[in-house]
Order: sequence, then C-alpha cells, then structure tokens
Amino acid sequence: MKSFIAALAFALVGFAAPADAAPITYEFTGIASGKIGATTFTNALVVYTGTADTNNIISFEVAPGFFFYAIPLNALAVNIAGIGTATVTDATEVISIPQAVPDDIDTDDELPPFPIVLLGRIDHPPDLDSFTGMAGTFSNALAGYLLNTSIAASGGGGVGFIEHCSEQFHDPCIGTSKGLLSFTTNIESEGTFTATLGRVPEPASLLLLSGGLAGFVRRSRRGKRG
Repeated sequence: MKSFIAALAFALVGFAAPADAAPITYEFTGIASGKIGATTFTNALVVYTGTADTNNIISFEVAPGFFFYAIPLNALAVNIAGIGTATVTDATEVISIPQAVPDDIDTDDELPPFPIVLLGRIDHPPDLDSFTGMAGTFSNALAGYLLNTSIAASGGGGVGFIEHCSEQFHDPCIGTSKGLLSFTTNIESEGTFTATLGRVPEPASLLLLSGGLAGFVRRSRRGKRG
C-alpha cells in the first residue's frame, strides 16, 4: 500500500453531514516498536484516540458512484504502554473506504480487498485531500461505514508510519507533545478500530483495547508527489 495511500488526492464533491451531528470518538490500537522523543519502545501496545464532530464529515467521489468519507479530528492522543500519553500536534483525519476498492481504481493492487478505515496526518491542512497513514483497520465488518455511528471492528491493519521519517527526502515524523514519534514496523498483522458516538474517554481508558498489528505507512516523498 504505497502510492495509493501516499496521496489520497480526490475530487471533493459535496458535504455529507448526518442528520443528527454529534461528538464522536475514534480509537485505533496495535502492537508496534519505535521511538517517541528520546525513548524507544518495543512490541508495545499503541492506542490512538481522536475526537471529532460528525457534522464535519465530507465525501470524495473517486470514481462514478464510488465514495470515500473523511473527517478532521479536533484532537488526537497516542498512548504507548510503559511510556504514557502524548498529544499529537499535527493535523489529522480519519478516512473511511466503505467498500472494497475495485481493481480498475486500485490499479497497482495496493489496497486489500476489504473496506478500510484509516487514521492519517493531513499533508496540506486545512484540505482533507492528502495524508500520511498512521493507523488503520480493514475488515468486512466496516462495509458501508460512513464515520457517523458507533462501531467496533478488527482485522488486518495496524499502527505505524513511514520508515526512515525525518531523514533526507522523507516526510517528517509525527509531531507530539513528547517529541517526534516514529515506527520501525509496517502493516504485518492485525488492527482494531472502534468508534463511539457521543463519548470522549479519559486517556486511562485507552489500554482497554488491544490487538497485534504493525502499521499503515505511505511511501517517502521523493520529488514531486504522485
């Protein structure tokens, strides 16, 4: 999943606001290794928790009749077992691909044949048209999911980021209140995603979820974005 996740640049076709807008909390969990600030971690439970308002959901038509859905996060925290919780300082969003991407759209076979929910850093805020993947889950349980209701799903996916971030010709690592966050793992195992309408949990509740995973990443930026 390199170039397809590398730049999700789609035509914005409209605003998809649910009838009853409400606060919503999204959580992505996984097992990963990496570094935050000067502290390394190995095979640690990583939980991202983000909050948003369902009134801000937008839709992108990537092919006739085929839509992706996106929502910017108001806040995002990352909890790493044994280290604690940090605030992610980069602009972020959640994207839902509510059905398997057909081969004529995913011509490089970079996405699995399942619906997907992704967490990403927005590359060009405030636009929601391009992002770097930070976490994600793909599962048939996510079929038809439009980001505006509660759900729980597990499947392939994980947490992670572009390898060698902040090195020359690569994107910067994830900015947090505890320093830059980087990962040494890519998508290799499983991921867990939950959404809870109308709830904003305390950071301590993040450790209630677990799963073995690695990470959604995108390819490094080398020259012109493709």
